[in-house]
Amino acid sequence: MVASGTEDVPVVLTELSVENVALIEAATLELAPGLNAITGETGAGKTLLATALQMLLGGRARSEAVRAGAKKATVEGTFSLPEDLMSNILSDALGELAEDLDTEDGLFLRRTLTGDGRSKCYVNGISVPVRSLAALGEKLVSYHGQREQARLTEPAEQLAILDDFLDKAAAGAKGEHRELWGAVQRDRRELAGITASSEARLRELDFLRFQVKEIEDFGYTAEESADLTRERDRLRNVTELMESAATATAVLSSEEGGAVEAAASAASELERAARHDEGLSGLLERLRGLSAEMTDVVYELRAYVEELEADPNRLEAVDERLAALRALERKYGDDLDGFLQESLARLSRLENLDEETATFEERIASGERRLGELSVKLSAGRDQAAGRLAKKVRENLSGLNLGGTVFKAELVSVEPGPNGVERVEFVVQTNPGEPELPVRRYASGGELSRIMLAIRLAQERVEPGATYVFDEVDAGIGGETATAVGAKLRELGGRNQVLTITHLPQIASEAGAQIVVEKEESNGRTITRIHTVEGDERRRELARMLSGRVDEASLAHASELLVNR
Repeated sequence: MVASGTEDVPVVLTELSVENVALIEAATLELAPGLNAITGETGAGKTLLATALQMLLGGRARSEAVRAGAKKATVEGTFSLPEDLMSNILSDALGELAEDLDTEDGLFLRRTLTGDGRSKCYVNGISVPVRSLAALGEKLVSYHGQREQARLTEPAEQLAILDDFLDKAAAGAKGEHRELWGAVQRDRRELAGITASSEARLRELDFLRFQVKEIEDFGYTAEESADLTRERDRLRNVTELMESAATATAVLSSEEGGAVEAAASAASELERAARHDEGLSGLLERLRGLSAEMTDVVYELRAYVEELEADPNRLEAVDERLAALRALERKYGDDLDGFLQESLARLSRLENLDEETATFEERIASGERRLGELSVKLSAGRDQAAGRLAKKVRENLSGLNLGGTVFKAELVSVEPGPNGVERVEFVVQTNPGEPELPVRRYASGGELSRIMLAIRLAQERVEPGATYVFDEVDAGIGGETATAVGAKLRELGGRNQVLTITHLPQIASEAGAQIVVEKEESNGRTITRIHTVEGDERRRELARMLSGRVDEASLAHASELLVNR
């Protein structure tokens, strides 16, 4: 059954399948666009559905959630939403991963969990990290339970809710303030690091100057190392080099058949033959060139031998220079030139520290002036937003049988920080003459649940059209108040899909679809059954919720509730 006026609900969880999650062996739920009520006796396992849904949306998954005896638990969800909205949501949540998804048939989420705690997440069959699934879940579903009610008392959450009501100018000031605050703090840390200790700075200056002077005085160049190594090898092996060069010279130029003479003789023979066959001219030219090349080699080898000279003094000098170079490289690293350039840059910075300090100080002062301007604009915007928020919450409270409740969003000055110069305190007064109390100090569970619901319904931070899930937020209420809460949830269901886990028949009767969770024993094991009820079956479930038993009176009352819808 689909409630009227829900045809335009943007995001709809159309189907939820759960397998081997705790007591749920296997269940598939088809969900309606409007208000869906999940009911059942205490302990039947209603919260298991919430657990499974949170798991599907990237929440914490504990290995204990896997049904005993099963290898893994699986939760799958199918969402229906307009193509343009889906594209925006996927792009924001998944980034580049969204480009690989085929969304023609909708949006399908799947998560598995093994008994040893290993989890795998999928979006339309593509594996994604759990953080990406969680980011997507936040876009699709706005979850509200007892834990979220506790979060409502936290200053950071209250300020975030208030800031949802900032106008465009104030919201821009907030963003610029946060960014500029971070930049100023970074500059402060840089400045503190520069000026932390003048004595340490002087010591570093002296040390850097010593290092630079040592390398520069050494006269190091990158080419010198290779040149010295070659010269050392030549000086150490001068005798062997002279013998090899002399032998090669003799082989080439021996008067008794050396290669040079042989090449010249061969050229003469080919020259005579080429007179009769021009085809030999090419070979003749090559042979002449070879003869000339060998002659040049002989001359150069003779010159090389004449220049070679054993010089123990030079060898000693080269060895000493190389040893000094290796010692310097062990001290400062193999890349002496790179080390020198870095040291010179650091030295220049330290020697010009006063100029750099002045730059940081000027930038910090300018940033603080701008922060002051932004905080004034942000404070004014929050003052106006507090009025808008309070008005909207009071309207919701009126529809929840708390029309006389005073609600305020009071701004309290704090030390300047990234969020400005104030925090917000949600204050309520439920009855005239009673003191106004901060929500965090309010003790009435039933009233606090409604106050929380009124605030959440007023909140504008959730994604447009996101599915709302309320996990027993109706605790501590009943009677006309329960009827009022049910009507409010049905109203919300006119523009958003709503899933509410409830024990109140007044709320369940407002739903367009009702899902019953039951616990039973099968083959010696306890299992949870989940199914949608309609018609007489739904009337009997409402009768059970009304009186704990199904009899003529409770059935009549249940019929009245359904008729009043």
